[in-house]
Amino acid sequence: MRSPFTSNELRPLEGEPGTIWADGQAFVELATTMDETAEMLVEVGDSSIHKSKGTDKLADMAKDSSADLSDAAVRYEGTGKALRTYADALRKAQNWLSLHQHEVEKAENDYQDALDAKESADRQLASVEHQWPWEDEPSQEDKDAASGAASSAQTSLNSAEGERNSQWRSFDHVFEEWSDAYDDAVAGVQKAMDAADNGDGFWGFVDDLLTVISVVLIVLTVVALIIGAPFTGLLAAVILGLTLLSLGLTVLKYADGRASLGDVGLAALGLLPFGIGRALSKGIPALSAVVKGGRGVVTSVIRSGLPRMRLLHPSTWGKPFQWLAAPIRSMSNLPRPGMFVNPLKTIINGGPEVQQMQRFLTSMHNSKWGTNPAVQQFITETASHFPSSLVSRLNAVNWLGSTGLTVYGSVTAPW
Repeated sequence: MRSPFTSNELRPLEGEPGTIWADGQAFVELATTMDETAEMLVEVGDSSIHKSKGTDKLADMAKDSSADLSDAAVRYEGTGKALRTYADALRKAQNWLSLHQHEVEKAENDYQDALDAKESADRQLASVEHQWPWEDEPSQEDKDAASGAASSAQTSLNSAEGERNSQWRSFDHVFEEWSDAYDDAVAGVQKAMDAADNGDGFWGFVDDLLTVISVVLIVLTVVALIIGAPFTGLLAAVILGLTLLSLGLTVLKYADGRASLGDVGLAALGLLPFGIGRALSKGIPALSAVVKGGRGVVTSVIRSGLPRMRLLHPSTWGKPFQWLAAPIRSMSNLPRPGMFVNPLKTIINGGPEVQQMQRFLTSMHNSKWGTNPAVQQFITETASHFPSSLVSRLNAVNWLGSTGLTVYGSVTAPW
């Protein structure tokens, strides 16, 4: 059944608005994660680390990868918004059809019945108004009845036609809104591809992006072994962001039948080490807190060792200045530990910061205030929070397992 005005077919519209909207939202969320990760990769590339330590390749790789992710974010965000808009239009059209399709069909059928009835009444009227020579002359009552029936049929036809036209025009309006939304969605996806300038086929692009992510993950995981605070948090955030992206993209491929459930499981396992690592590092203080606390203890020790100020003893008049200078002395004698660390110790400690804290505590112990009870107490208490031998073994298993998963995933993945 088609519209008499536009030839649009009256039929249910295919598609699941909820699924389409959810896919669009997933694209938008992926785009947000890509943008945030791209910004962090730019920070990696702009960091002064590579300038002083010769890791230029790290900076180049980070900047190149950030550009790929930024382009991907543009494409995914535009695609996701286009899908969400289309899903809303599809839902509106489907809701209208579910309520009114029967009414349109009934109006069309009633019109066709009325048209048939009018044609039949017209034939009957013609038969009584014009007779063949051999036919008897109809009575006036027959003529009046036939004329009345034709007039009544015309009235019914006019009413049925008005209702039918009204129903079809409503349908055409809804159908054209949906059709325009579909065209806009196609145009929106194409616009997103053009804006990103990476329109090499959607799934081909996804495969290329997964390949880039897997390589970057391997490199940054290794880099995280040798670089400590203040770069640790940034690297961890980048690695987590890339792992989430890898999982999200793999789920999209699985939903389209391009990846297996095992691929999704492997990608999901990449997030497991973050949870294990957080559990194993529970209770370990932050490097910044240890540095601040250690310098505070030494500052107090320095100030407590200053002589009392006496007006009659000029040698004590400098105490206020020495008191104010105590934090500076503490800072100069207890510098922040170096950024680069031993990768093997990083593995067993679950991260580089513990190793940096150990260095800082060694500096405190070897300083001129190292024998002070307050300093020794601070060193002992801080060290008590470091990983035990059991936790160290678990850290090693966790890191080696997560790295093995990353390498295995990049080697065996279908992309």
